[in-house]
Amino acid sequence: MNICVSKYYFMDIRKLAKKLNLSITTVSRALGGYSDVSETTRKKVIKYAKKYKYSPNPNASSLASGKSNTLGFVIPLYGLNSNTLNQASFFEFIAGMSTKIHSENIQFFMMFANNEKEEKNAYEKLIHVQKVNKIILHNIKIKDSRIEMLKKNKIKFVAWGRTQGLNNYSWVDLDNEESAKVIMKYLIEKNHRHIAYANIEENYNFAFQRKQGYLSSLKKNKIKFNENYYISIKNEDPDQSASAIKKMLNKYSEITAIICSTEYSAVGAIKACNQLNKKIGKDISIITFDGPVVSTIANPSLTAITHERKNLGQKAIEILTDMDKNNKTYTYLAKANIIDRGSVCKLKKK
Repeated sequence: MNICVSKYYFMDIRKLAKKLNLSITTVSRALGGYSDVSETTRKKVIKYAKKYKYSPNPNASSLASGKSNTLGFVIPLYGLNSNTLNQASFFEFIAGMSTKIHSENIQFFMMFANNEKEEKNAYEKLIHVQKVNKIILHNIKIKDSRIEMLKKNKIKFVAWGRTQGLNNYSWVDLDNEESAKVIMKYLIEKNHRHIAYANIEENYNFAFQRKQGYLSSLKKNKIKFNENYYISIKNEDPDQSASAIKKMLNKYSEITAIICSTEYSAVGAIKACNQLNKKIGKDISIITFDGPVVSTIANPSLTAITHERKNLGQKAIEILTDMDKNNKTYTYLAKANIIDRGSVCKLKKK
């Protein structure tokens, strides 16, 4: 499936160029903000473009300039994203992209994939059939071969997340490691020292980064890492999370707080605590990374660390637009804030 975003066009670029007595290339570059067009000419072109309600058709602009202005985005419906609720974060990110997509007259192709083979085929179709020249990557793995594939095909891209071992590429991301440190500081200031962590498989780089933040905070505060307090859950399945967390709490009753790396492990933690008759915010503390499930569905509401995903989507498009002009690489790291919803209690200092 692919979605094409476009507008209704009142005048094409050829007619606008003729009215201004300028070449199509000059008009195109003036509207694109290129430095080789004088400020006087640029203002004149923009003035007439507004007057005649001109908005460039992506396909027509491509023909006129010889360059494509199309963006591809693939949403996997398997693995980490097999649960439909988890796909909400993608559409929050896309909502942030949408304003910039319209203002920059970018043609947008969105495709879905049910397995790894379909995902690979989707990227190949975007590159070789749809002829996109821009792609946004996400669900970045520790070692992600897609980055080299896009470089090989000379596709401009922004990664939503970071991989390891590669530096020369543009990305936007949550500050995952620092976020875990912020959570740990918050818990330790409330006198928690027996802190458990429920993660997903660390082959996803964000999960690896969050674990590193947890471990470094333990070390900084001279708290010995207890491997029994750390669980890694393969699938985003609340029932699977609940089972693993319940088993851990039964065996290690001294645990006073649980950090959940994803909102689905948080839902599992709520279920496990309910089954054990542990009152959240009193008998046990839970803190998680925020998302649409935690913020609107979870009961009770959970204290969470939150990031602005819409802003990430907007920044990704801004970076791609800037790359068209100067071909540099850019990075953007979103900072986090804690939303206190009462699920973390303060312990008496021993």
